[in-house]
Amino acid sequence: MGTVIVNAPVDMVSEAICDLTRHASWAAHDIAITADQEGAPAVGNAYSSSKKGGTPDRITITSMTPNQSLGFHVVMPNSWELDWQMTVSSDGDGTRVERKGQITSIPWYMTPMKLMFGVVASMDEKKMAKKMKADLESSG
Repeated sequence: MGTVIVNAPVDMVSEAICDLTRHASWAAHDIAITADQEGAPAVGNAYSSSKKGGTPDRITITSMTPNQSLGFHVVMPNSWELDWQMTVSSDGDGTRVERKGQITSIPWYMTPMKLMFGVVASMDEKKMAKKMKADLESSG
């Protein structure tokens, strides 16, 4: 995603990004994200994310500071692993949201695909930023 400015208060945006189930509506692809437990998001909470009928990704919240940041680790069925960090900060009357991801593990035979991942992820991030912005501004 890089960076996007959302015309909504920091606390509302932070609460939304910490609810990983909400991320499904912002995704570039049609996916579902479900929590493996009930209750408010917390470090250690696990989630499943997949396209209908697909083998789910496993997502775990690794860090969370209300009104500041969320970190989560994704393990994909193809053995790719990614770490994502989202931060929020005040930007005038709105909120700056930054999202950064990095591949932390990839099977050696898939290494050539790592470059393509960056290009595809960049396009998907732009779609996600646009959807997230529209959703959060309309619900504020």
